[in-house]
Amino acid sequence: MRRRPGLWAEIGLNLALLTVLVSVLDAGVLYLVTRSVLLEATTSVAEGSAIVVARDLSTTPRREWDQVLASHKRGRIGELTVYSPTGEHLAGDDVDGGDGISGVFVSREVTTESTMYGTRVLAPVGGPGRPSAVVAVRMDQGSVSGPVWTVIGLHAVLSACAIVLFGFFLFRRTVLAPVARLRAGTERIAAGAFQTRITDQDSAEFAQEFSALALALNALAEALGGYRSRTDDQLRQLTQANAELQRAQEALLRSEKLASVGRLAAGLAHELGNPLTAIRAYMELLVDGVDPALGAELVGRSRVEVERMHGILRSLLDFARMESRDLEAVRLDHLAEDAFRTVRHQPAFRDATLELHVEGEPVVAGDESKLRQALVNLLLNAGSAGARTVRVRAVQGATTVELGVEDDGQGIPEENLGRILEPFFTTRPPGEGTGLGLAIVHRVAEEHGASIAVESRVGEGTRFRLTFPSPDVATLPKGSLST
Repeated sequence: MRRRPGLWAEIGLNLALLTVLVSVLDAGVLYLVTRSVLLEATTSVAEGSAIVVARDLSTTPRREWDQVLASHKRGRIGELTVYSPTGEHLAGDDVDGGDGISGVFVSREVTTESTMYGTRVLAPVGGPGRPSAVVAVRMDQGSVSGPVWTVIGLHAVLSACAIVLFGFFLFRRTVLAPVARLRAGTERIAAGAFQTRITDQDSAEFAQEFSALALALNALAEALGGYRSRTDDQLRQLTQANAELQRAQEALLRSEKLASVGRLAAGLAHELGNPLTAIRAYMELLVDGVDPALGAELVGRSRVEVERMHGILRSLLDFARMESRDLEAVRLDHLAEDAFRTVRHQPAFRDATLELHVEGEPVVAGDESKLRQALVNLLLNAGSAGARTVRVRAVQGATTVELGVEDDGQGIPEENLGRILEPFFTTRPPGEGTGLGLAIVHRVAEEHGASIAVESRVGEGTRFRLTFPSPDVATLPKGSLST
C-alpha cells in the first residue's frame, strides 16, 4: 500500500495550490483595473500633448514644424505627425496616414480614437476658423502593458508571500499544534500511561472539532485505565484460582497414584494368591506323606504354579521398566511381519488369518523391542478374543503415522472399554491372563508420544488404533526393521 504524505506535506501542497489560484485570480482582476487606469491616464497625456503641440505649431512658421515636433516627441509618444485638411502629410512621422482627420475639421475639437497600434489623439492647428492642419499624437500599447505587468508581477509576489506566511501561521495554530498535542497524548496512552489527559487549558485553544476529539481521547484513556484495573484484579483472581487448582490437581494426582497403587496391589495379590494357595495345599499334602508317584505329581504342579507366578512378576517388571534407549527409524510394515512370525504358531492363531495392509512407507521413531512387544500383545489380545481374522493396517499420513489392529472376535462390552488399559484388568478366566498386556501397550504408546484409541462392539470385533507423530527420518539411525 502506498504511504500517504504527512500532514505538513499535504498542508504545504494545498497552500501552494491555493496561493497559485488566488494569485492568478488577483492578477487577472488587477490587470484589468490597472490597464483601465493606465489607458485613461495615457489618453489624458496624449490629449494634453496634442493640444500643446497644436498650440505651438499655430504660432510657429511651417518650415520649423519638424523642429517643434522633435522637441515634443519624448517619453511614451509613439507617433507625432501633422496632416493637411485633405489628409496630406506635412511634418513628423507618417504611420497611420491621414485617415479620420476630416471629423476634426468639422467639429474643430480634439478627437480620441483607438488604432491597432494604440491610442491616437487628433488636435486642430489654427484659430477659431477653419483649422490649417491637424496634429496626430499616438501612444503605443507597449507603453501601457509594460507598467501594467510590472505592477502585476510585484503585486503577485507580495500577495503570494502574504498568503503563504499567513496560511502557515493559521494552519500551524489551528491544525498542526492541536494535532501534535493530541498525537503526543495518544502516544503516551499507547505506552500505558492511561492517566494522561488533555487539559481544559490546552483544549480551550483548539477548534470545536479538536476539542471534541480531546474529550473522546480523555474518555478513551479513562476507559482503558478502568479496563486495566479490572484486568489486574481478574489476573490476581485467576492467579489465585490457578494456584488453588494446582494444589487440587496435585492432591488429585496423589489420590490417583494411591488408588493406582491400591489397584495394582490388589491385582497382584489376586494373581499371586491363587497359585500360592495351590502351592500351600500341595506342600501340606507332601508333609502329611503321600505315594511317591502322587508326590512327584504334586511337585510338578507346584513347579507350574511357580512358573505362573514368575510370569506374572516378569510381566509386571516389563510394565514398570522405564528403560531409555536411543530412538531409531522403524518401518511399521516390517514390524508387523516380524510380529506375525512370533504369534503365528500360538494355539489361538492356528485357524486364524493374519492380514497386513500398508499405505505408503510408514516409519516411526521408536524402540524396536518395545514396539514389537506392544504389537505382539495386541495380536495376542485379538487371538484370545476368538478372532478368525486379524488385520493390521500401517498408514503413512501427511503429519502422522497410524498403526491399527482390527479383529472380528467377540468384542468388549461397553462398560469395560474404560478399564481395559488398567493394569491387572481382564475379562478372561483366572489363570488365563494377567491383565497387563494392554497396559503395556498403553505404556509403550505414551513413551513414543502416540495416542491410542479403542473401538469395539460385542459380537462384531475390536479395533485398536495407535497414532504416532511423523518423524524426520533423515535425522534418525536406521533400525533392523527400517529396511
